[in-house]
Amino acid sequence: MLVALALAGCAGPPAPPPNPLVGTWANTDNQTITIRPDTVVLNQPNGQSAALGGDVCGGNFSFAYASESSRALGQLLPRQPDLSRNLSALLVAPTYPVARLHCDRGDQTYVLLNDRQMVAIYRDGDIGAIERLARQ
Repeated sequence: MLVALALAGCAGPPAPPPNPLVGTWANTDNQTITIRPDTVVLNQPNGQSAALGGDVCGGNFSFAYASESSRALGQLLPRQPDLSRNLSALLVAPTYPVARLHCDRGDQTYVLLNDRQMVAIYRDGDIGAIERLARQ
């Protein structure tokens, strides 16, 4: 009995739940990105891949996970009202888990819509784009 109690006391805290954003995601052209715990990897159709980091991003790199409101996400493309409306139509929940990547002068925000779908918001200065992705 004492051995069982001693072993139970040695168990560490439970592991955190897996990050639902981590994994490989594909667009309709079957181009993929892989979200890792510390960066994003762009997978080219020719089989080459590039992990975004300080060396690729000219030393100007950051990557973080957060939770964002639909309203804040809908305001990421202020100079492109059609894209803002399309994005707002996709974002029906009050908040979403996101991964935010800043590389050189561009930003990428990956928004988890559900277990199988994600939307990527790409911004380079005032120009932006959105793309739907599905888990592979």
